[in-house]
Amino acid sequence: LLATHDTLTGLPNRALLNDRVQHMLQSGPRNSSVAVMFIDLDRFKEVNDSLGHEPGDMLLCEVARRLRNGLRPADVIARLGGDEFVVAAYCSSGKASASIIAGKLLATLATPVNIGGHAVVIGASIGISMFPEDGQTKEALFQAADTAMYRAKDGGRNGYCFFEPEM
Repeated sequence: LLATHDTLTGLPNRALLNDRVQHMLQSGPRNSSVAVMFIDLDRFKEVNDSLGHEPGDMLLCEVARRLRNGLRPADVIARLGGDEFVVAAYCSSGKASASIIAGKLLATLATPVNIGGHAVVIGASIGISMFPEDGQTKEALFQAADTAMYRAKDGGRNGYCFFEPEM
């Protein structure tokens, strides 16, 4: 279990994510896109700095639980480390489906989390890349989603941004 899962949240780790995304790209439904979403929590460092690491860990576990509950059974979620999560999802309607999923994930995080008597509101910036248009390999899709996530952060946070080739 340790080799494939994050010890804090119990979510799949990078190794298992790589396997699952590879499988999705190779054997997904014909004519279905796959969205890769890089999710970075907004202002998580401030929570850690002001409340401490244990409350920060509690927040990460709650975020992981909410994200997992906001997804469909075939979708994949993983924690890369720190406050970075990745979701991979089949999108039968391409970007329209991905927008709905990203909106739902942001909505699940909108409710404050009670941590040690503090109501903590955490937002997230989500970068989205789409298979096959933004890349044919998981590496290319991860890179594109990461780039889009930084654009989402620059765009005011707590939102999502699709990868565009000019990025």
